[in-house]
Amino acid sequence: MPRKREEETPPAAPLWSLTYGDFMSLLLCFFIMLFALSTIDVARFKEVISSIQGALGVLEGGPRILNPSDIPVPKPPTQISPSGLVELKLAGLMKEIERQLLKEGNLSPDNVSFKIDERGLVITFLDTVFFDVGKADLKPGVFPILDALADALEGVKNSLRIEGHTCNLPIHTSQFPSNWELSAARAIAVLRYLVEEKGLPPERLMAVGYGEYRPLVPNVDEEHRQKNRRVEIVILRD
Repeated sequence: MPRKREEETPPAAPLWSLTYGDFMSLLLCFFIMLFALSTIDVARFKEVISSIQGALGVLEGGPRILNPSDIPVPKPPTQISPSGLVELKLAGLMKEIERQLLKEGNLSPDNVSFKIDERGLVITFLDTVFFDVGKADLKPGVFPILDALADALEGVKNSLRIEGHTCNLPIHTSQFPSNWELSAARAIAVLRYLVEEKGLPPERLMAVGYGEYRPLVPNVDEEHRQKNRRVEIVILRD
């Protein structure tokens, strides 16, 4: 008997149809996403775009999705580190005191300097601004300067340390046996005026006499010694 013909296997789908099906599925998802974006809130969309730009580090002048005016400006941080906050306060206070002293105190920039160091805000006056040579009595012309300083310090809660400094030239009088006494007496004279005449809280002020032992520059000549003879008012960091 003739053999039965084996049934032929029906042809399978071509291999390219699998890739084509995946592509169509992805295309469908893409159009669904476009439809969803077309109904999104404009403000939320701008926030999303600006967030993406920030995450990708898009720089000024590069490709843009939105105009610069459309991108919301991030708000400044509400929390600043304590050290950074102190620096900001001291820097602002330094500008205000400098303005007060140079304008209302009629003080020359050659006679006063300002800096911020580990102690705090330091205002340095040459001794000739406040005192005559070898004396610890305030000159009458210094009162407008101290008045302007007291006005600038109004409302400042930090403690103040008034430091007296001398050069290395020795002094030996009945009133001042050494530079220790002279520097301390000068610091106290400034302190007493700020407390008794301007009403600064005495519990926040202190006076220190360093004598010749904390020079700014070596005492090699009179020009250097003049820089070392000074009164420093330090607004402490605390």
